[in-house]
Amino acid sequence: MKLRMAAPCLFGLEKPVADELKDMGAGAVTAENGCVYFEGDEALLARANIRSRFAERIRVVVGAFPATTFTELFDGVKALPWEDYIPREGAFPVKGWSLNSALHSVPDCQAIVKKAIAARLGGACGMERLPETGAPYPVTVSLLKDRATLTIDASGEGLHKRGYRRNAND
Repeated sequence: MKLRMAAPCLFGLEKPVADELKDMGAGAVTAENGCVYFEGDEALLARANIRSRFAERIRVVVGAFPATTFTELFDGVKALPWEDYIPREGAFPVKGWSLNSALHSVPDCQAIVKKAIAARLGGACGMERLPETGAPYPVTVSLLKDRATLTIDASGEGLHKRGYRRNAND
């Protein structure tokens, strides 16, 4: 399965992130402010999580669309194929941010995204209420200049924290 992915990073590190992703075999690599987008398969997703030295995490891009109203946000999120990424018992906490967008109430946007994903998954699974007892699939909604981008975190704990001890006295 071909995936569109994003590797958020600190400003100024976009080129090193893009270069290392190209070296890993990523296709369609494009750098933007603080993020590098790329394409590849599940093997590249795993490789990027293991070998990336500059990215903060790796996210799978589920979709992007213009959204200036809550209705457009709900309809756009519900139209995305969430059942391809989140299993029926999967938990999907939603985080988000907004910058220069008409939709600037992040808590409201998070609630709408959560409701839309639940509606889509519930319809696909034939359930009114999803248990969310399984593994977490953290969803991020990014609203930048009236464009919503929905991603699922594929890294868990941030990549920059790998190798550090949790307790100083260990």
